[in-house]
Amino acid sequence: MPIPPELLTMGFGALTGFLFKFMAERAKQKEQQFKMMIQSRELAVKEADAASKRDGIGGRWVRRVIVICTLFGVILAPFILAILQYPIFMQVDTTKPSYLFGLWGGGTQTTFVELSGYLIVPEVRQTLSAIIGYYFGQSSVR
Repeated sequence: MPIPPELLTMGFGALTGFLFKFMAERAKQKEQQFKMMIQSRELAVKEADAASKRDGIGGRWVRRVIVICTLFGVILAPFILAILQYPIFMQVDTTKPSYLFGLWGGGTQTTFVELSGYLIVPEVRQTLSAIIGYYFGQSSVR
């Protein structure tokens, strides 16, 4: 029992109609996604502009002062204070020995030691490392 040509034509027509409708719907969906992406990007640009305007001049100057103070503390202050020979006093905590399983002695004793020159504390070094990392990271993004 052969299939009549009209039935084959109708089936082929239905199949091609389905495919063209599917492709048209898919193209419409991609166009909508593209429009949404453009709107999202425009919104992100507007938010970035608003954030840069909110920062104002005050935020920039505060960051610049922090950077300048840190650089002064790491680069200039050691030279200046070494030339001027100002003494620096550093707190040193020493632990006393304990005897008989900690029943006698023990505890800590605080003394102050005079140093000549300049002492760079770990916090200043960490701040400098953070600033350097920030500026290198910012320049690599550009």
